[in-house]
Amino acid sequence: MGALSRIAATNAVRIATVCAIVAAGAVVGLLALGHSVSVPAIGASAPVEVTASFDPTVPQFGDAINARVVMALDPRLVRASTLRLDDGLAPLTQLGPVRTSRSTQGGLELVTVTAPVSCLSASCIAKSGVATVKLPRVQVSVQARDGRTARASAAWPTLSVRGRVDASDLNASSPPFQTITSPPAARYRIAPETLATLLELLAALCAVGAVGLAGWQAHRSVAGHVHQPDGLEVALRLTREAERRPVPDRRRALALLGRALGRDQRSGAARRLAWSEPAPEPAELEELVSDIEQGSPG
Repeated sequence: MGALSRIAATNAVRIATVCAIVAAGAVVGLLALGHSVSVPAIGASAPVEVTASFDPTVPQFGDAINARVVMALDPRLVRASTLRLDDGLAPLTQLGPVRTSRSTQGGLELVTVTAPVSCLSASCIAKSGVATVKLPRVQVSVQARDGRTARASAAWPTLSVRGRVDASDLNASSPPFQTITSPPAARYRIAPETLATLLELLAALCAVGAVGLAGWQAHRSVAGHVHQPDGLEVALRLTREAERRPVPDRRRALALLGRALGRDQRSGAARRLAWSEPAPEPAELEELVSDIEQGSPG
């Protein structure tokens, strides 16, 4: 009995393991089928076939969509390098560069072209909430090995674009706005009372400055009218000072005095005394200067 029990338990474990492996394989297969790209069915004599699809097929307005075109070529009948595709995507908007991939399956060469697009135009909007967008047929041409041109076409599936605004969103309602009826309290960098005091002080300083400037200008005007000694007065002062200086200074002072007197009759007396012999004495200079200052004729 113990041996039979062990054999039965071992068989049960093996069966469970096999079932788990089969289940995992089934899940993987289903996932692979769900993400695989449908391959166009190609006839016995057809050199090229094409299919077109969208992913997702029911997007919302503005969603990113993959527009995919799959072309199956028979390399025994056509030259794959000459393949040409015309897949107008209007009214869709292309979002990025087109991606092209190539593979081989069952003796056929598969060329897959994928373009990222989005529905952003007015034709993608409908009052009902779902807009139906139709694109022109996909056209494919390729040069056959016998020199002719092989062509194929396929229709895009109808693209249903759902709006992002529901009918309930358009119903009239009172939006929850908040209204402020009183203005906020005023804020100042400097208080108005402080600013007024500063401006008054500034005005007082400006007034004092204006008074001081006016006084300075008046002083300059008065100083400009102060009596300036003329040439005769300077010559008389120098002659009086020369009384205590050497003889050459006396002679120069007397000569200057004679020129300062000009046409005055005492001019000659000053010049004769300047160059007289013997040298002019200090008393003679003092007498001449006193006579001129007193205005007595020489």
